[in-house]
Amino acid sequence: MFNQFLRCMCVLFIFFNTQAFSSEKVIEDYEIKGLGGELENNVALYLKQLIGEKPTRTLRRYAKKQVENSIKALGYYSPVVEVDFDKNDSDLIVKVERGPATRIESINVALKGDGKNDEALQALVKNINIKQGDVLNHGIYDSAHKKIESMLLELGYFDAKWPARKLEVSLKKNSAAITFLIDTGVRYQFGNVDIANKTPAAKYIRSLAPFSVGQSYKSTLIADYNLDLSSTPYFASVRVYADIAARKNSQVPIKVDVLHKPANSYEIGGGYSTDLGPKVRFKWSKPWITENGHYLESNLNVSQKQQDISMAYTVPIDDPNDDLWRFSVGYKLEDELTNDTYSKILTGQVQRQWLTENKWVRTAFLRRDQETYRIGDEVEKTTEMLMPGISYARKKSKGGTTPYWGEQWLVSAEFALDDMLSSTNLIRVQLQHAWLRTYLDRHLVFLKGNVGAMLVDDISNVPFSLRFYAGGDQSVRGFAYQSISPENDEGELIGGKYLLSGTVEYNYQFAQNWRAALFVDGGTATNDFSDQFEVGAGFGFRYLTPVGPVRIDHAWGVTKDSKSTRLSITIGPEI
Repeated sequence: MFNQFLRCMCVLFIFFNTQAFSSEKVIEDYEIKGLGGELENNVALYLKQLIGEKPTRTLRRYAKKQVENSIKALGYYSPVVEVDFDKNDSDLIVKVERGPATRIESINVALKGDGKNDEALQALVKNINIKQGDVLNHGIYDSAHKKIESMLLELGYFDAKWPARKLEVSLKKNSAAITFLIDTGVRYQFGNVDIANKTPAAKYIRSLAPFSVGQSYKSTLIADYNLDLSSTPYFASVRVYADIAARKNSQVPIKVDVLHKPANSYEIGGGYSTDLGPKVRFKWSKPWITENGHYLESNLNVSQKQQDISMAYTVPIDDPNDDLWRFSVGYKLEDELTNDTYSKILTGQVQRQWLTENKWVRTAFLRRDQETYRIGDEVEKTTEMLMPGISYARKKSKGGTTPYWGEQWLVSAEFALDDMLSSTNLIRVQLQHAWLRTYLDRHLVFLKGNVGAMLVDDISNVPFSLRFYAGGDQSVRGFAYQSISPENDEGELIGGKYLLSGTVEYNYQFAQNWRAALFVDGGTATNDFSDQFEVGAGFGFRYLTPVGPVRIDHAWGVTKDSKSTRLSITIGPEI
């Protein structure tokens, strides 16, 4: 009797231990047989979710169902699927015969309502990524539906309905028929701009609207409006939206909520560059001085070798961003930035700025400079210049402080006459261009060029700040700041009449916040083009932050006799 009891206990012990051991096993990996390409990848997305689960019969049935669904989603409705575990119950083995493909036999897309004659909507419907004869793909079908839905909302078809949206599959014929019947209803127009709270900036809020009452609705204009208002100096926050719930009589009102900046705003910032060292910036602004929106800004920038302070009073005309008068004064001091130079400038300027039809910012200006400077062992010299001029600037970018696409232009021309409160006759022109593109999400290409020229009899009569130099963190890396220049008989760098420089840079993003960079820079500052064209090259890293990339570069002066290297650190976007 005892022996029987003992045997029974041993059997129970072995059984429960086996069960306990089995319960500890989990799925560690999977293997897919019989598939490749997109089908295999889609099945894998489902199987990855099962890693870590216990290898049970219930799991096996569930896995089979998931695999069948994942294959059907790509147009194979009659797959033969076998699911099993390996001998250790740690791997999921999936064998698949995909069966015949279900192909699209017919596509019927029809528009009713105002959208029937809408060219943008017609173009989208015509070019949806579904073609007769293609293998059915549920993802592409759903994406086409969502794109049409999104376009309807973007263009103001807020009452749109779908009398028919069908996907009919014939298992017998291995075919599918797609029907999209869309009744767009009316296309709404922009209604009145309603400002939610009382503001003295109501005039400018309405003047900045890129649409008029009665114009056909388009959501991108709402986004542009929000951006333009946010760019003005008046508001701490801006929200612009279409009040779709209040639409009536084929119009939708536009709501604007703004929060004003305080009467006085203060900003403190800083940075670092190899040329200037640590930098500190302080900004004070008074965003609303008069009922017409006049505003005041003052900036103080301090570094070891360069300090400047400026103040500007702005009088908006119609657009406080681009249509305005600006009156400014400033003082700048540079001490031994390079080549034992010293310069201090007192300046005053009147500007008239407005936007052209082609979205260029045009600025006409009249500037008065008084500069005292010394180069090397030369005697300190004081010059005075009264310079009228004009500039055109345009900048487009995507990506905020870390742009992935961008283009920037700056063209300027100014002149002075020695019989009109100036130290010399002078014509000075400059062209700068930067270009940035990103390919396949990780590959960024950045190009930059800078061309300048002066028409002057004697370079020694030109103020130090107006002469052309090259070299430094923002020019030809591998060379010291403003070290590329013509020299006088004593070997001192005196600046040139002409400037030519360029950059070719490639970035590869190898981690979420990191890029590696390779670059080549070249340039010269010269009086007669007899000076050597200098070349610098190197590598670096970019750490992406909310305030822009931190750029760390190690560059060689390829054409320097010493072939010495320089480390440069700058903060901020390329464009």
